[in-house]
Amino acid sequence: MSEIRFLSLDKSLARENGLNLGSYDTLSVLGKPDAFLFLSELSLNGAQLRDIDILNVHHLPRLSSLFLEETGVGNEAIFHLTALKRTLAFLSLSRNPAIDDDSVPALLMLTKLEYLCLVGTGVRMPGLRRFANAIWEDDRTIRVDCPTECEKYILRVHTKYLTCPAPPLIVAPEVCGQLSAGALKRNLAAHAIANPTIFAGGSKQEMIIRLKDILETRRSDLLVRDLILGVEEEDGDEDDFMNEVEKQLV
Repeated sequence: MSEIRFLSLDKSLARENGLNLGSYDTLSVLGKPDAFLFLSELSLNGAQLRDIDILNVHHLPRLSSLFLEETGVGNEAIFHLTALKRTLAFLSLSRNPAIDDDSVPALLMLTKLEYLCLVGTGVRMPGLRRFANAIWEDDRTIRVDCPTECEKYILRVHTKYLTCPAPPLIVAPEVCGQLSAGALKRNLAAHAIANPTIFAGGSKQEMIIRLKDILETRRSDLLVRDLILGVEEEDGDEDDFMNEVEKQLV
């Protein structure tokens, strides 16, 4: 058994190298001492599992690809998977709606991931934004297939705000507080062209909060876009935008 490198235990009874398994017993054989030491790819697609069943695979020393599509697992299972953080590079979690934004801290612990499939899960834009920001801060590269709802949102971000502000408009939310009231209004008015629901008025403090929220959302959304579409936003050096901001200060 220790020489097996690929194993498929799907929703039907699985037969692989003499194994014939089903139900919750599907994974118990993997927990045998010194068994499956060379297993690098495991498919459990369609097998109805409990979160605790993942404990049977979290010790496999060479597991790099894991398919858990439509298995009924939730966030707890993802936290069990963090034991594989040194080896797991490919993870498919599609069609598991119980996996939602609360799984993001555990997913971020899987630092070797190169591909992650979240199609059909309960993960939404807040979770993806958190995930994308952390990946960017760690200077990691990963490809993500996201839920349809999130993909539709990303494809329509140009209707939420101005995606490519050009100087003297700003892109850095950190400098909103340095703008004059007039500059804040001009920035908000530019975003309102893309999204008429944006109000380009109010007190200076209200405009600072509103513009900062728009730019923070924009920054995170474009990082999510990078993950799922592989498109890089060319904002340039934001220090250059600071120079433009200084021209607008009263």
